[in-house]
Amino acid sequence: MYTIVDLETTGGKFNEESIIEVAAYKFNGTNITDQFISLVNPQR
Repeated sequence: MYTIVDLETTGGKFNEESIIEVAAYKFNGTNITDQFISLVNPQR
């Protein structure tokens, strides 16, 4: 079992852009067994 983490940003330059969404998926090798998804306010 392992976790996949996904970050979505406002653009492609990591030092100039902000994270706007964070997601984590627990995967047992066959199926996603749990998930967490949250939008992030980049202005905060």
